[in-house]
Amino acid sequence: MNTAAHQNKIVDKSKIKFLVEKLKEGAVIGIPTDTVYGIAARMKDLKAVDRIYRIKNRPKSKPLIIFVSDPHQVDDFIEEMPPFAIDLMETFWPGPLTLIFPAAESVSKEITAGLNTIGVRIPDCKPVIDILKSINEPLVVTSANISGKKDPVTAAEVLSELGDSIDYILDAGTTLHQVVSTIVDVTGEHPKITRQGALKRSKLEDVVIDIR
Repeated sequence: MNTAAHQNKIVDKSKIKFLVEKLKEGAVIGIPTDTVYGIAARMKDLKAVDRIYRIKNRPKSKPLIIFVSDPHQVDDFIEEMPPFAIDLMETFWPGPLTLIFPAAESVSKEITAGLNTIGVRIPDCKPVIDILKSINEPLVVTSANISGKKDPVTAAEVLSELGDSIDYILDAGTTLHQVVSTIVDVTGEHPKITRQGALKRSKLEDVVIDIR
């Protein structure tokens, strides 16, 4: 286990470059976000994606989400973009909001757990955005814990929970919100909150009145 340690949100560019190279080589890494710490791998690297499931002891029936650095990248992975989804993206991204879209056929079923939907988020966390921009492709991400256990909000908690099962941890201090993202499904006629997290319903209702 190696730790790229730093105690605030300004992370040295050399650490970002190092982790990007390791991701390209197939690494699974622990990363900070604005919500909780996650474990990440390249979306295209299905061996690393499978390893995330094994590390977490996560059922293959539960999908993973992807991180992108730019809203325009979402079009590459979805079938449809409803107008209210655009409003939510423009208002709350980057931030603690995961949106569930109809998945494009090109998205691997290993990521979607066989479903026809895909979760996407842009986190409000500069080190992760720097990694995404540098690697220039999405990352598959999920919380850095054993399934069912407490979500970690520090790199030390990730190390304690997962130990040497992941390759590297980027330490950027305690996460901002210290709670998971809110998930909104935008695949239907009306957007629907499927998990309440850091972003409150009242904020969402300010943008989309008919949210369910």
